[in-house]
Amino acid sequence: MADFQVETTRTALKRHRCCECRGHIEPGSQYRNLVGCWDGRMDEYKQCLPCVEARKWALKQPEWMGDGEHAYYLEQLEEEIQNLAPEISIGDGRRFHAFRLVAQMRQRRQSQIAKPQR
Repeated sequence: MADFQVETTRTALKRHRCCECRGHIEPGSQYRNLVGCWDGRMDEYKQCLPCVEARKWALKQPEWMGDGEHAYYLEQLEEEIQNLAPEISIGDGRRFHAFRLVAQMRQRRQSQIAKPQR
């Protein structure tokens, strides 16, 4: 849990890397900037909006176990959703959606390998 944190939505002026999918946040794109103090240490995280939406979706799932602390486990979203997916019952499409979110995160990460830094 954060000692304190400030969350803002910004527009990128230069290329950044998402802390969740590790894909590029291109100039002109909006992203979530989270600055705070965790365990006495200041840190900053940038998240692309698709990863922000994926986290919001995951936190709403009734199968999401825990006491709300997962909302603060940054840089682990792909792993958390991948662990969540098998817990979701088949039939309502949510399990497929979870795996699709993981695939999209991997695709964003792979696309940054193909694009050289400007």
